[in-house]
Amino acid sequence: MTALAMMITNAGFDAIVAAESGGTDEIRITEIGLSDAPFIAAPTIEALPGEFKRIDAVSGQAVSENVIHVTAYDPSPDIYDVTGIGIYTSEGILLAVYSAAENPVLSKAQLATGLVMFDIAFANNMAALIEFGDALFLNPPASEDVKGVAEIATNAEADAGVDDTRIMSPKKTKRVLDALATAMNIAFTALQNSVNGAIAEIRGLTITGGELATGGGDLYGNRIIWVYRASAAELQAQAINNKALTPASFGGLPRSLGGSGYAFNVATGQWEMWGVASLSGSGSSNSTSVTFPTAFPVACDRVMISLEGNTDGGDEADENVWAAPGGTGGFTINRQGDGPNINVAWRAWGR
Repeated sequence: MTALAMMITNAGFDAIVAAESGGTDEIRITEIGLSDAPFIAAPTIEALPGEFKRIDAVSGQAVSENVIHVTAYDPSPDIYDVTGIGIYTSEGILLAVYSAAENPVLSKAQLATGLVMFDIAFANNMAALIEFGDALFLNPPASEDVKGVAEIATNAEADAGVDDTRIMSPKKTKRVLDALATAMNIAFTALQNSVNGAIAEIRGLTITGGELATGGGDLYGNRIIWVYRASAAELQAQAINNKALTPASFGGLPRSLGGSGYAFNVATGQWEMWGVASLSGSGSSNSTSVTFPTAFPVACDRVMISLEGNTDGGDEADENVWAAPGGTGGFTINRQGDGPNINVAWRAWGR
């Protein structure tokens, strides 16, 4: 309901000031005057111009700090059109007036009971200063604090969601919620499709190995990149290039360390063996067979010997000693001379 913009008269203003200051009791509205004469509302008006009827069955209630709801009841058979309204206090003071000029704001037929209802809006928060008489037929507009009559919102008003004076029926509430749910489902589906598309694009990427690394694949599952380690035998063979060397690869190379032993040299790809042979002194030429700690896989390429001395500390300068190849399993040390026992250190290389 649209509130009528009532104009407070000078006399009404004085009454309000007195009520605000506590000099008098609260203002009590007891009558509504009706006019069918066009006039211009002014604060100097002391009596309602063209007043043809006064209704004393008046009720009202403040519905906010600056708005009061007024209801006037007229059971008479009178017929009239109303263009002006005046509000009178219990003291007979014309508190406020309203003029609609030539356009009626109320029409009553003969057989109808007149029930005049309107809201009055004050410029200041003075609604609490106004009292009314009988409230048995009061029908104020509903608000957060006042029980009353409320208008049901239209579909357009429900969709707009900006009107705070109308109420929502269950059907319209369901309609708005259904529309919201539909919009949310559309938005969620679009978001879900976008996310799924991005995930599918990422999953379509592949991670695969290169060089020494193998394995991998697309991202639809857990993938493992493998780097295979070379065994000692593969390191020794030096024939492949798709496996990685580890300390264990070197640790597994053939070797036997000690005074007599062997080892495989990765840098040269050769076997190296060593040891000490003892030649007995016989006073004549002789030879001694030496067996390698382990046989060369392919061939013995070279043997070097070095005289370490004899047991009696004699001079070996006149000794004639040499090595003769004997195959993959050993070699022969030859001696020509008549010296005492001697020790011969030897070192052999091969494949």
